Amino acid sequence: MVPPDDASGARPGRLAGRARDTRRAVADVVQVLDSLDPGGAERHVVDLARALVRRGHHVEVAASAAGPLARELERAGVPLHVVAPVRVTRRACPEFAEGLADLLDRLRPDVVHAHRHAATLAAAQAVGPGTALVVTEHTEALWRTPADRAHARAALRRAEIVVSGSGPIEAALRAQGMLPPGAGRVVGPAVTAGPTSGAAPPAWRGRPVIGRVCRLQPDKGVDVFLRAASLLAPRLPTAVFPVLGDGPAAAELRALGHWLGLDGRVHWLGYRPDARAILPCLDVLAVTSGSDAGQLVVLEAFAAGVPVVGAAVGGIPEQVRSGRNGLLVPPGDAAALARALYAVVTRPVLARRLREGARRGAAAHSFDAMVDALEGAYADALAPLRPASAGA
Repeated sequence: MVPPDDASGARPGRLAGRARDTRRAVADVVQVLDSLDPGGAERHVVDLARALVRRGHHVEVAASAAGPLARELERAGVPLHVVAPVRVTRRACPEFAEGLADLLDRLRPDVVHAHRHAATLAAAQAVGPGTALVVTEHTEALWRTPADRAHARAALRRAEIVVSGSGPIEAALRAQGMLPPGAGRVVGPAVTAGPTSGAAPPAWRGRPVIGRVCRLQPDKGVDVFLRAASLLAPRLPTAVFPVLGDGPAAAELRALGHWLGLDGRVHWLGYRPDARAILPCLDVLAVTSGSDAGQLVVLEAFAAGVPVVGAAVGGIPEQVRSGRNGLLVPPGDAAALARALYAVVTRPVLARRLREGARRGAAAHSFDAMVDALEGAYADALAPLRPASAGA
């Protein structure tokens, strides 16, 4: 990627010596994340990598494991490097850091952009002199133990720029002493254009369709969605409740659905690469996470004109404006969730207003503006490392 050191030992990189706007200068970037399993952060990395390539940057991706989204990188011509012997999530892994360090020593990128806890810890250890480290914190990471927070604090202090996915995330980082002075940026999620209409499966036609789209893991609150569905089922006898996604809690959640008497009412669709084409078939999307920066699926739903009933946690209230493009409910409250979902599917005037607001909400989150902001973060991160890049 970057030419080898010259005789003086300098490592100029693509941005060095360019008498041009550094926010638009071409850079070599390595995106680092845990895996290419389906998820909001993973979707963000794939879409960002493709957008940066279109803008002329050279982009490669490093992860501890591949996953279904790897095919999209391959189609876009973005190299993927698996640099760990095992899949790593939510923990420090010396092998991940060592494999990443070997890769970066060969590629010599201008910027390393890390996403999620394990990838951030690995990148902080692997990045060498002359390469800028940018980190995106996608969630408030309430699961972190005191030891995890100490490790994260040390890693973030190594970064030139720390991007927060929402204002509440940045506030949490500041409160925990994790944000280096002057390093913080807030860049919210955004989505690329996708389908705005879809063909509903025959079993859904003419019936209220109330969906949940997420990775099936405990912090996503799918159990809350199922309990709300069990409250709604008698009141909405024709309604169906599709769940799109897979994950470690899938078997446990299916068992809960059976125990709640929802067989035949909850449609377990698993991971669907065409999930964005299914979203327009929903009457309303439930977002029940216990903590979240804000979700790409919320914006995908908005783009399809689908209102969202979301838990009022993290960055969700920054996306869902209650009464305008959706409704907010207390986190973990299945009864409140059921009442809000019932209102959306039984009150046509409310539903129409929320659908119109949803489309306006999607338009307010420009994908190009998000990429502009991250290009600016890369330039800011590189500025102290590449003095010549400001031009003569």
